[in-house]
Amino acid sequence: MKSNINALSNWLMSWVQEDGAIHGFHNHSVWGSNPYRWSDFTSGHSTWASPLMAALSRIVAEQRDSSLEDQVLQMIKFQTTRFQEDGQYKHIGFQVGEMLNRGLIHNMMPNVALGLTALHGRSWLPAEALESIQQAMLRNLQACEEIYPFKKTRNISNQEYCRLWGKLLYQQLFPDSPWSAGIQDDLNFMIENYHVRGIPDADCEASNRYLGDATMVEPAEYYGLMIAPLVQAYEMFGEPHYLQHAGGLCRHLVRSAWIDAKGQTRFNRKWLLRAGEWIRLKEPMLIAGMGMSLHGIARYLEHQADEELALFLKKCDETYAYYQAPRGYMASATGWQNEADIAPCSAWHTHDFYYLLHRHGLGEKMVSKLKEPYPRISVLLGHQCMWVEEGKHWAINDFYFQDVYKLIGRKDEAVFGRDLGWVGGERALPEHFLFPNQPIFIKTDEGIYLKADEQTAQNIDVSSIAELPYLGLWE
Repeated sequence: MKSNINALSNWLMSWVQEDGAIHGFHNHSVWGSNPYRWSDFTSGHSTWASPLMAALSRIVAEQRDSSLEDQVLQMIKFQTTRFQEDGQYKHIGFQVGEMLNRGLIHNMMPNVALGLTALHGRSWLPAEALESIQQAMLRNLQACEEIYPFKKTRNISNQEYCRLWGKLLYQQLFPDSPWSAGIQDDLNFMIENYHVRGIPDADCEASNRYLGDATMVEPAEYYGLMIAPLVQAYEMFGEPHYLQHAGGLCRHLVRSAWIDAKGQTRFNRKWLLRAGEWIRLKEPMLIAGMGMSLHGIARYLEHQADEELALFLKKCDETYAYYQAPRGYMASATGWQNEADIAPCSAWHTHDFYYLLHRHGLGEKMVSKLKEPYPRISVLLGHQCMWVEEGKHWAINDFYFQDVYKLIGRKDEAVFGRDLGWVGGERALPEHFLFPNQPIFIKTDEGIYLKADEQTAQNIDVSSIAELPYLGLWE
């Protein structure tokens, strides 16, 4: 089984705005939170979605298209000009929404994405675009040196490695990097002070999450932010210990994995120390969002053959394919028993898309399929709710006579809300938000049914990760 990369790219492009923003319901399937949970109701741009720029930059380089070129340039302009006064990027809230305006990782991810965008786009990006990337990275990295000083705050491993990845990309792309003299010392500090051997066996290395805290290691989905810069450091400096430590991190991921109830290979949640023994936690855990960690393994394999790691990538490809809806998105997670399992996050999916493109390359005439209209209603059923989308409309809806969520939004709007059209008044969303064609599903003791006539049902794609079986039409 192989995932449909064209369908995923088409779905992601349905969230991209003319001004370069990448909208979405920013559901953090690792932590189980989203702006709805924080009463923020933001569905606008997230810096965590920035790897989409890098993927599209590569597509332009290989399948030149003036319309997509213009779109990527607009995305670059958006990301390189949206700053807060202190030098941090705007739109860094992700799963918390716009009320959160600080955080190291949400500043560092767009720097990595901008660097990768420039790297893939060297054959076509105009000089002014490269200049804007350089200046944005420089401004933000220097600001974050002051706001989040290295070694002087409660540093989180993946975030510090992501900072170093951005600096390495900057050094590779642009002359006279201000960090070139000390970057290897910083990498060696990370290895010496964060890496932990022996989880789950002697061939593996994990990473402590916090400096000075040896009671937990990083969740699996963040390891790519550590592996990729170590591989790049090996390429730039030629010192084999960087590649060796990257390999240990890769093996930690692979040997910590588990097989879920559907027979699919999954990332573990994390390991915790209890009474001197490391305990593995499996769920709740993401499905969509494995991309950067898998990308790190793929980068390692470019330098070191390893059958175990290569097989793991193949198995995770099958996991993506198994949980992918016909519309292109994947189920977000399992184990939460709520909207965190079914609401697809465009921001996480951009990481998966970047990896899958790196691993499998471009499909034939991929550019022409990026913005093809999708004519059908797409539904993903979960245990307690469902994701529904059609055109620009999306909803997290309830089963018949179980009104809990009733969330609706539009892909071209930076906010979403509750469907209070039946109540009316000031809290009701404007009329263009209303999603009148939402299908109705009934959950019974034996299964889930679609309450529709046969002709209507033919226009609905239904996927399910619910525990109860989907049994078709309610007749």
